[in-house]
Amino acid sequence: MVLAVTPATSALATGSSARPATKSERSAIMASFTANDGSSSEVHGVYVSRSNSSLAVVCIHTPEAGTQAFVLRHTRRSWGYVTSGAVGSVGTPTDRRLERACG
Repeated sequence: MVLAVTPATSALATGSSARPATKSERSAIMASFTANDGSSSEVHGVYVSRSNSSLAVVCIHTPEAGTQAFVLRHTRRSWGYVTSGAVGSVGTPTDRRLERACG
């Protein structure tokens, strides 16, 4: 199942301003995300901005809220929240472009 999801996820990010997070980036981003959110079970993608590697987005999908994007910024050796909400509806234009990786 994971192999079937990975190519589609990579293809989605290719057409956007984001790329899939590397293994080490994903690990650090998810550590921050789970410390604040408490669950990684609904995460379906972690992407990093192609133009600014200090910006990332965690994409989640829940039956109640649909697809949500959590934009994080890397500062001082850690990742922290910038904004979150429905894809394309919150944050700066840069944040919204990054959120497009969530679909």
